[in-house]
Amino acid sequence: MTREDISKECLNVRELLIRDCHNVLPTDQAADMEKINHLVGRIEEEYKNFLSTLWKDIRPDDERTLDDILDKRYNRLVLARDYTAPIEAAIGDAEEITLWERIINSNYRDIEQLNALVIAYIRDLLAQITRDFMEDVKL
Repeated sequence: MTREDISKECLNVRELLIRDCHNVLPTDQAADMEKINHLVGRIEEEYKNFLSTLWKDIRPDDERTLDDILDKRYNRLVLARDYTAPIEAAIGDAEEITLWERIINSNYRDIEQLNALVIAYIRDLLAQITRDFMEDVKL
């Protein structure tokens, strides 16, 4: 398996997980931060399980754990910090239904914005994990 094959497989799995997020996020009300954190954690764990299996397939002799390979946790913490404030603001906007939004039934736009931010965060998080993983893939 070449680096390009590994990259394509990682990208395919990431896109499947992101599609799953689209299906899970509510469209009729705002997801709260607890639900979002749970979703992000679940997606991250599923992706790490995939990478762990992939690592054993491509480097069966390497005894390092996935945690040893994914050693750039600081980058992921910075990413989470960068998305926290915009997501919290979007939750507030989506939860607040103004009179005008009631009249024209347009609060769904705030919910769509929130969901788009969550998806962007998950996409960036999985990309960061992939970058960290690919640094150790030397074929």
